[in-house]
Amino acid sequence: MDAFNKLSKNTQVVFVAAVLYLIFSFFDWQQVSLGIGTFGYTEWHGFGDVAALTVLVLIAWEISRVLDMKIPVGSLSPGLVSFGLTVLLFVFTVITFLTHGTARHWPAWVGLLLSIVVVAFGYLRSQEEGVELAMPSGGSSGGTSV
Repeated sequence: MDAFNKLSKNTQVVFVAAVLYLIFSFFDWQQVSLGIGTFGYTEWHGFGDVAALTVLVLIAWEISRVLDMKIPVGSLSPGLVSFGLTVLLFVFTVITFLTHGTARHWPAWVGLLLSIVVVAFGYLRSQEEGVELAMPSGGSSGGTSV
């Protein structure tokens, strides 16, 4: 617990929100109640598998960073990989949220909110770690002009 408390607040929020997201991914994101019972689908159905697996990768990556494991990722910085995973989680969650619209249940809203928290605090943390998110310039297209 001491190691967790030494992390920055942004890192703590990203990690806790990601773990909560994983927990809520097992709740019914779609649910319908009939006279004979309640039936539903968790996020782990259809495209939601991709978002749920992404949060597992994000959690594993964050644990490896806390344990100071050096995982080679080419020329990418660990902070950029973390931020990229948070963006992927958000995008895949939005896609899942939109495609699982029939009989949407409250855990889907919680999952969407948690993905927003993860990407927002992931961005703040990437800024405090000095990650530069350079946008390509709209200069010349490389062709010749006439």
